[in-house]
Amino acid sequence: MDLITDMMRSLAFLSRINIAPSWFEGGSGKLADNVRGFPLAGALLSLPAAALLAICWLINLDEFVTATLVVITLIVTTGALHEDGLADVADGFFGGGTAERRLEIMKDSSIGSYGALALILTALLRIALLTTILDEVDLFQTVLIVIGTEAASRGLLVKFWQILPSARKGGVADTAGSPDASAANFALIFAIVAGSITLGLAGGPLAIVVAALLTTFAFVGFSRFCQDKIGGQTGDTLGALQQLTTITLQLGLVITL
Repeated sequence: MDLITDMMRSLAFLSRINIAPSWFEGGSGKLADNVRGFPLAGALLSLPAAALLAICWLINLDEFVTATLVVITLIVTTGALHEDGLADVADGFFGGGTAERRLEIMKDSSIGSYGALALILTALLRIALLTTILDEVDLFQTVLIVIGTEAASRGLLVKFWQILPSARKGGVADTAGSPDASAANFALIFAIVAGSITLGLAGGPLAIVVAALLTTFAFVGFSRFCQDKIGGQTGDTLGALQQLTTITLQLGLVITL
């Protein structure tokens, strides 16, 4: 029951889905205390997109159109939470000359050239990857891939949050607290299992290995990049990490198909 509670509280933050206030009774109010539920929340918030994918498949809609609608649904369901973080990171990291200036740019609600390009390119890549997957594997496997990669990327997000220090005092991630190692490890293990099962069913052991290598490279590389640019993590970098790992997981599968 505690895990379900964590999931529902996480879902309230990670999506635009309305969650009953009763789920928050007796809690500390800190998001970091509920991070075990992040992967499950990721799986749950992907269900509208997965259902739409199934409908499009059944009516024999074009793969590109289907993939586009699925990605749009995922963005709408989360309120573009992670996409907003990615855009802010791109603007800040490439537009500022110092850590202080980068953090200032990231906090600005306006979007610059780097952020716009990051959103366009990653959206195109997500659509292209899903189009290829739709063309190569069956409906059941594709639905599992959407659900599994959304779950796995949230689990990796938690571990990233836990291992890096807060770069902005008073920011969203800072005020939410820091996940403890046991909760972060639980989320990470869930991510590994979810990703391995869904990718393995579609592409076999090779898909698991290639996706794991790409995702590990992205995780480690982006972690070091964040430390170099701003000295740690913020809520924006958590969103960017989720986008990156979703892409690398699906890219690993596509390479092996």
